[in-house]
Amino acid sequence: MVAAIGAAIVLVVNTAMTGIQLAGIRVGPIIGAAADPNFVPAGAPLGQIGSDPDDPTDPWSAAAPPGGVILQTPGPTAGPNATGTLRIPVPKNVPTGPRRVAIQAGHWKSDEAPDELRRLIPQTGAEWEGVTEVEINLDIAQRVGVILNSKGIAVDILPTTIPVGYLADAFVALHADSDGVGENSGYKMAHGARRGPYEDALLNDIKDSFGAATGLNYDPTHITNAMRGYYTFSWSRFQHAVAAHTPAVILEMGYVSNDDDRALMLDKPDLLAAAVADGVMKFLGETPRSRIFGQDLVVPAFPSRPSPRP
Repeated sequence: MVAAIGAAIVLVVNTAMTGIQLAGIRVGPIIGAAADPNFVPAGAPLGQIGSDPDDPTDPWSAAAPPGGVILQTPGPTAGPNATGTLRIPVPKNVPTGPRRVAIQAGHWKSDEAPDELRRLIPQTGAEWEGVTEVEINLDIAQRVGVILNSKGIAVDILPTTIPVGYLADAFVALHADSDGVGENSGYKMAHGARRGPYEDALLNDIKDSFGAATGLNYDPTHITNAMRGYYTFSWSRFQHAVAAHTPAVILEMGYVSNDDDRALMLDKPDLLAAAVADGVMKFLGETPRSRIFGQDLVVPAFPSRPSPRP
């Protein structure tokens, strides 16, 4: 009896570590990423620092996203400045069914932002001659949603507050800019760092379709660190952010401070919406869900926080 119990315990342990073959089907292993000794659970500090794109002198402690992350430290042969990598496991709740896309209307419902995003609460976006950015963003976002829905895509029109660790096949944040004087014109785009490998494709597909449809010039000169570090991309700083696996970009559709740009956004919103939808559809057609969520992401770690002096 004792021998039988002992054999059963060994079988359970071995199954947990390696899996077991039953009737031609492999079961297990049952130990996942959370069993890794370097696993850091959601929201826990990574012992590393980042900086605010708007203020690089303002450091903050990086935290693990929903689902956790595995901290892979540099090996013994790494150089003195090596920071290691972060391995982000494939999400457990990968979207199923129709392809899913989020269109965020920038600054919409900013007064409802959670405490971690409280700095966004007073922000209402650009304004020029009585026209507010948020009304442009919301109008065009809703029109994009109608077009994508008609093509069988499940669409979420999102406000300022993003669901924790939001997962979708694509995420597009819509904004409009102002230079305060009315001189700048054009559209611009960006995506974040330490994210998945498909964001360049999403950006380029929308960039090409938007430029061709609107006739606006692309404005790379005024792409800011705040765009690249847009809060929805910052899974290591905020829990209310887009999951790292979700391809995500921000599109500044034009300048409300420019007469021609503003007229285009106000008078031809369907044209702009169709351009965004066309870019998204091209991306989805070329990038199956199985690739987006097919494997863990490995991204560079942040610099380590220096040890306190004794």
